[in-house]
Amino acid sequence: MPDRRHKQPRISLTGDFMSTSNTISKIGAVSYIIWACLHLLAAYSVYVLGRSLDSSMVQGRVLQDAWNLLFFSIIAISVAATLNWRNSVWGYWINFATVGIADTGFIFFVLVPGYTPVWPSILGPVFWVLATIFSTIALLTRTKGATRTFTSDNTGSSGLARPLRFRG
Repeated sequence: MPDRRHKQPRISLTGDFMSTSNTISKIGAVSYIIWACLHLLAAYSVYVLGRSLDSSMVQGRVLQDAWNLLFFSIIAISVAATLNWRNSVWGYWINFATVGIADTGFIFFVLVPGYTPVWPSILGPVFWVLATIFSTIALLTRTKGATRTFTSDNTGSSGLARPLRFRG
């Protein structure tokens, strides 16, 4: 009599949690979060500077810069903690563009002309580059099963409604 027992599929308790790609994406996300924390401090410093100026267009522009730094930081933290953490293509491009726009302006108009000392000012761009490198490697090395099309990334849901994936 043939053995009619079916092989039970193995459920991976960690899923892709412990994969190299997933670990690298988390390093990238943490780098973005560190970048954002540095820029929250910068936003506060620029705000304090703006408050010390006489009421003028210059003060308004400096306060606007503080506002921009604050919201670049909020966006970077939010995207890193939700999308980059899960190695999302959407998160990759959102933080790549947002943080890139914020830091290139700082590099070109503040750091290169020498308006601020290189140390510790270079820390922001260093964490931006690290975040970009790790996020890029994570996306390029993720498994075929983890690759989704751009339109069906499903990174906005909690994952509770998705069916379990079994590994054979």
